[in-house]
Amino acid sequence: MDIRLLGPLEVAADDGTPLPVTAPRLRAVLAALALRAGQEVPVADLAERLWGARRPSRAEATLRDYVRRLRRALPPGRLLLLPNAFLLAVGPEETDLGRARDALRRAHLLSAAAPGRAVDELDAALAQWRGAPLCDLPEGPLRSRELRAIEDLRLCAAEDRFDLLIALGRHGEAADELLAAARAHPGRGRLRRQALDVLGRSGRDAERRALAREFGAPSAESGRPAHRAAFPPGDAAFVARGLELARLRRWLTGALGAPAVCLIDGPGGVGKSTLAVRAAREVEDRYPDGMLYVDLRGADPRNAPLDVAEARRVLLASLGTPGKEVPQDPASAVAFYREQLYGRRVLVLLDNALDVAQVAPLLPVEPGAAALVTSRRALTGLGRGQHLHLRPLATDEAVTFLRSAAGGGEERGRRAEWAELAELCGRLPLALRIVAARMAARPCWRVAEFTAALGDERRRVDELTADDLDLRASLVVGIDHLAASREPEDRRAAAVFPLLGAAAVRSFSPGSVAALVGCSPGEARRALERLADAQIAGSPRPGVYALHDLVRAAAAWQAARLPRPGVTARLAGLANWYLGSLHRVNGPLALAEHYRRRYQAGADRYPQGRLFTSVDESLPWADEVLDDVLSLAHQLAGPEHDTGAELGGRPLSAFALEALRALESYFGMRLSWRGQRRLCEIALEVGRRTGDRFAEAAAYGQLGKAAGQQGRGIEGADLLRRSIALFRSVGERAEALAATLNLVPCLGSAGRITEAVELAERTLAEVRAAGIDEFRPQLINNLGRCHLFLGNHATAHRLLLGNYETAPLPYERTIAAGVLAEYHLEVGEFEEAARWVNRALGHAAEQPFDPFVVAQQRTWLAAALRGLGRETAAHLEEMQARAVLEDLNHRENSHLRVRMDAKHSVI
Repeated sequence: MDIRLLGPLEVAADDGTPLPVTAPRLRAVLAALALRAGQEVPVADLAERLWGARRPSRAEATLRDYVRRLRRALPPGRLLLLPNAFLLAVGPEETDLGRARDALRRAHLLSAAAPGRAVDELDAALAQWRGAPLCDLPEGPLRSRELRAIEDLRLCAAEDRFDLLIALGRHGEAADELLAAARAHPGRGRLRRQALDVLGRSGRDAERRALAREFGAPSAESGRPAHRAAFPPGDAAFVARGLELARLRRWLTGALGAPAVCLIDGPGGVGKSTLAVRAAREVEDRYPDGMLYVDLRGADPRNAPLDVAEARRVLLASLGTPGKEVPQDPASAVAFYREQLYGRRVLVLLDNALDVAQVAPLLPVEPGAAALVTSRRALTGLGRGQHLHLRPLATDEAVTFLRSAAGGGEERGRRAEWAELAELCGRLPLALRIVAARMAARPCWRVAEFTAALGDERRRVDELTADDLDLRASLVVGIDHLAASREPEDRRAAAVFPLLGAAAVRSFSPGSVAALVGCSPGEARRALERLADAQIAGSPRPGVYALHDLVRAAAAWQAARLPRPGVTARLAGLANWYLGSLHRVNGPLALAEHYRRRYQAGADRYPQGRLFTSVDESLPWADEVLDDVLSLAHQLAGPEHDTGAELGGRPLSAFALEALRALESYFGMRLSWRGQRRLCEIALEVGRRTGDRFAEAAAYGQLGKAAGQQGRGIEGADLLRRSIALFRSVGERAEALAATLNLVPCLGSAGRITEAVELAERTLAEVRAAGIDEFRPQLINNLGRCHLFLGNHATAHRLLLGNYETAPLPYERTIAAGVLAEYHLEVGEFEEAARWVNRALGHAAEQPFDPFVVAQQRTWLAAALRGLGRETAAHLEEMQARAVLEDLNHRENSHLRVRMDAKHSVI
């Protein structure tokens, strides 16, 4: 189909045959839907556009009748009836308005690198207008609301075209057309200024003076020309940063008694300059004496930053002041600059500032003037001004930006695919713009093909280059400035940067960076602070630093060019720091002696790392770094790391095994099954490749325990038997017995109670013979529960009560008290059951605890309360148990439940 809105409404089939849509109201409905082509238009919205406040009583029925008639006139499948909405299924290329917008987007992408081609695209966009849009439709809200926006789109395109023609030196061919446009639209300040400028450039001074008087603007003879020639054109396709734009407009228009100063900072590629120019263009009518612009080159990868004297000369030249008139003496030059700005309502845009020293002398001081300043660093030392800190776009904004600039929509990929591509671009406007330019040049490519090209982090920044847009250069220019600094701390920060890309981790601390780089924590902290000041690193909270995804990619690109032996040595330092920290996580926990000895030996073997004084400090830290531990384990698991003795005598590829062993108690308390499973899989892969049966045994053991915790008893028992056999084959009797402690409840949860009892009794005998008393409480708890399920109540009660009275650790007392509560429920003693559950919950509160066991205890308490007739209290306990499990199930994508009729649940 072809629907033409930019003139009298016309609609044709694919072969060009006009379609019979002649009734005025049907044409209005078609126009309203075509203006939102490819979008759902709610029934109420369509009614409002057609009738406004004069909506008929049966508006919805009338609309549906119009739409049914319209569907008969259009090709099949083009007009869709949705629940409470309608959708006209046409692409942007099937309406003249859509074609105009596509051409404007292409012009925007080309304007910097190929302004001549951009003019051609703007000509193509403007050629879509055939007269007054929608001129033959009935009068009503649709025309009155839409015409203004369509006319503004056309005028913005014309203004952009005139700006480009002037910049190309083609002002002669634009003069008459521009003069006519300015007179036809006297309220368009941008057209007025362009007309005055082009007449001046064309030597038509008399006409310029006459036009200035006609417009009421200052003429050249008054000494107050509207100086805007060097100011960058606005971005017609700008579709983001609405909130930031509104804030800048408020600051630029609301200052009284002093100049408005707006300071925009943010990392490279985040769109600071584009936003500043757009904001300036939106308020330019308030600054009739000039819009002055200078690129201070603080973020230029190829040229040194502009010194203050040169920047001042550029700005004064924009005012028409020859450079030879500027005094050479710095103090006199400052006074001369302020004298030239005196009494003028000008807006000065200082783009890409390096520091406060470069900016301060260039700021206007006159009330009524304004300054916009963009910089990587936050310029907090100026003492005045409003600060706007730019961050990457939100995902929705980034997707809208990308789709608008690239062209296309669902036909090129699902929204989730567009969102993935935007994330790979870090949601940075510069990266999005580069990808959009490549997509616009390859309209047949789907989103997934661009996503695949950006998938390799080390090559990503190579892909993000187009014409004169170079993302890597933009991202690392701050590093170049630090490397060239005279300050040793700056140079150290520059040296640290590529090593941050060498490691697969996403967050850093002074301690981890000190281990990675080989410096003191104080030096690492100062380097990280320098990187944060330069907007190269972010600091989401004190002591934690992270690189934006694309900055990480740039760091990884640099790291790939460092000598590999040196990088491996640095990764070994980081791995040792993590392993020392992970073992020390267990320091504040109350644990069986078997595990305490293991973790202390690990802390001794890896002396670097964090220290923890409480579980409130250690476990949340482990929660935060788990993803980084998994990433580092994956990075170090390759066969190139199978030789060496960097990890306490083991090779780097053993990092997954060492981390798995250090985190075993953490995993048991937090039930972080996904992370545990991934670490086990990596350890198994390395163990099988290197013939390390101990590694395989440890991984099978933790996988089996986790399967049992999730109610998969048979699978867990099989994995644990493999673990036990492997441990015994390498002479690790104590480790084999520890795995057996987990095998007993797995058999119980699988309903194999008698087998579990026999195994528990054999293992108790072996534990006594080996003198490993710390294993007895867990074995007796599980043995007692098995007897309870077999109906041996007296035996169960004797075992559990004796175990509770002698168990040394909160975990063991909690389990014993809980199973005693289960015993009393079984024999109908609800008061005693409630008392024992409350004891169990009290012990569980002594340190962080397995959430599944806590949920089970609350379910037992609910049963006891219900047996006592306290239904409301029972319901509250069940709700708490359900909340605990729902949180766990959501986090781990599991489906655990606790039910009173499921006796064989896991302990």
